[in-house]
Amino acid sequence: MGLPTKIFFTSFIFGFILSPYFIKLLKKISKNGQPLRLCGPKSHLITKRNTPTMGGIVILISSLLPILLWAQLTPEILLLVFITLFFVLIGFIDDYLKLKANDHQGLGTKAKILIQFAFVLLGMFVFKLYFTEGFTKTFLFKGIMIDFSYLYVPFATFVIVGSANAVNLTDGIDGLAATQAITSFVSLGLVAYVTQADMSIILFCIAFIGAILSFLWFNTHPAKIFMGDVGSLSIGAALGLTSVLIKREVLFAVIGIIFVIETLSVIIQVLYFKYTKFRYGEGKRVFFMAPIHHHFEKKGWSENEIVVKSWIIAITCSIFTIAFLL
Repeated sequence: MGLPTKIFFTSFIFGFILSPYFIKLLKKISKNGQPLRLCGPKSHLITKRNTPTMGGIVILISSLLPILLWAQLTPEILLLVFITLFFVLIGFIDDYLKLKANDHQGLGTKAKILIQFAFVLLGMFVFKLYFTEGFTKTFLFKGIMIDFSYLYVPFATFVIVGSANAVNLTDGIDGLAATQAITSFVSLGLVAYVTQADMSIILFCIAFIGAILSFLWFNTHPAKIFMGDVGSLSIGAALGLTSVLIKREVLFAVIGIIFVIETLSVIIQVLYFKYTKFRYGEGKRVFFMAPIHHHFEKKGWSENEIVVKSWIIAITCSIFTIAFLL
């Protein structure tokens, strides 16, 4: 059995075995489950009540353990693990504060993003000091390359932090973030293989695919567990950093099109509300609710319908990217 197969099945089996135990444990720790937004879809107050959160811990254990056991610990894989674990910590603190206060607000948004930017910027700068050759360049599409020079480190930091928070915003209904993350890891892994990137990066993607697939078994509607910020932030950061290391950040924006749409829907909603409030004295909204998956829920779409249709879009964009843009 080859190493990729071994890592995939190890992460998948670990996740499948650990998840039921973590569900029981997290139910005891968080008796009321994840705090819900009262302004959200009314169905959530019924179907998601008392559902435990922080299931991302299972994903991270199941994916990182096989990597640390069997993959070659190259500088790239160490950076991936290091950055991912940092976002695990940020997500854990955020989830803990939510549970402690029994409120959907955890760490302040501005403070959380500033901490993320500062840490990732430092990490990328240190990495650049050791690996300068070609580090400032990135591919757009069809082999077209651009050199960001000194702006590359801030650009890479923006991609990683943006990806982390985009996945976090997408994690609002059962199975949506997990299915999108699986598609992105599969696509980035294929891009890494085709472009002959470091094998450890491909193995990293495979480990996360196995771990998230097993988690999805328990996260499909009605979910028995949520990944929480500890999962969504770290998975998003891992995806963003993977795209940075294989120099395909722009292609990742197409592969992860749902993440982009979810984030843009929030930005548009907030900006339009502030503009209309300033202009007319009363804030108006573009969508019934943001992120946009809640908009479709308010229109009467079921959670499974939103997840499946979003997955179709993601798979289509990923195939298009690999077939025509790579």
